[in-house]
Amino acid sequence: MRITLLAFAFLYSLCFVKAQEKATYQLQGTLAGAPKNHQGKLFLQRFGSDLPLDSARLEQGHFRFKGTSEGPEIANLFYMDATGERSETLDFYLHPGKITIRAKFGQLNQAEIAGSTLNTEARSFDKTHQTILDSISTLMAAYFEAENAFSQDSFRMDSPARATINTIDSSLNKWSAALQKAQINYVQQHTDHLLSLFKLQALLKDPSNQQLVSELFDKLTPSLQDSPLGQEVREQLANLKNLKIGDIAPEFLLADTTGRQVKLTDFRGKYVLVDFWASWCVPCRVENEHVAKAYDAFKVNGFEVLGVSTDFALSSWKKAVSDDGMTWTNLVDPDGQVSAAYHIKSIPSNYLLDPTGKIIGINLRGDALYETLKNIF
Repeated sequence: MRITLLAFAFLYSLCFVKAQEKATYQLQGTLAGAPKNHQGKLFLQRFGSDLPLDSARLEQGHFRFKGTSEGPEIANLFYMDATGERSETLDFYLHPGKITIRAKFGQLNQAEIAGSTLNTEARSFDKTHQTILDSISTLMAAYFEAENAFSQDSFRMDSPARATINTIDSSLNKWSAALQKAQINYVQQHTDHLLSLFKLQALLKDPSNQQLVSELFDKLTPSLQDSPLGQEVREQLANLKNLKIGDIAPEFLLADTTGRQVKLTDFRGKYVLVDFWASWCVPCRVENEHVAKAYDAFKVNGFEVLGVSTDFALSSWKKAVSDDGMTWTNLVDPDGQVSAAYHIKSIPSNYLLDPTGKIIGINLRGDALYETLKNIF
């Protein structure tokens, strides 16, 4: 599993829409069966934001929101009572125009949405693939519980939670692959639907999908490609253009644990894994075990690892390096400049380079790294 900077990578992608003229949205709806003297409010929130976009009181079971939006974006709607207890969340696409939501009080996540072709399409996709989505949701809940236990065990290598995470991760990878296949099939069959662009953005969170997404994007209708969201996907592809298999990895200069400045090109002539991680990232800490296995097995053949941490707290970074037995070269990227240059959107992420600095592998996780190196050496 990978921690995404856009959150819940398996189910949704967050739309970064180019600046354009804002238009008005009207969101109205009903919650049937609401208590007569309730003191709570409904909150509308952009997906990934910590702050509400707006709030509204429930008046005789009815609510209404009105505002402006630059384009389709994923939003959350939830009810919070006077004690601060939050109800289930409804995830939907907020966009200019009139959207109507109908649900039973306390069952907002099962709402019916009208007046929105985009939301109708999204609901149809989810219903068709409900088994996959439910399986991922259940596994993620178990994963987060195991993550918490592993963190409470101070990321100890012998923590029982570590084995649990590996088991869950294996199952998540299988269901994630099934979801990715479903997303690809949807785009292939719906070349003129806006939802296809959201599916491409979901696929593009993994840089190794760059060529696939580019080919799928080229098959979309011209009007969809030239839409604001289509232009954003095109720009994302352009940003990744020089980070595909066969390209020379961008040079960088960072400090190691002793403060010594290290360049990527210092390792020319060797196979190098550029591994992006952080001490606070539980999946990264689990993945370190696999990296260590590969490093210990192939360092005699000239294999090197450059761990690039996104930590702000240097003490936490150095402690994790020591605790996880990371005996390879470890660098820190506190300003995020190198991560930005490599367009890292989630961690752990990695690039495997050949002795000339050419990218030959992207996001080789788990046993994939070891098996790839075994075939090389």
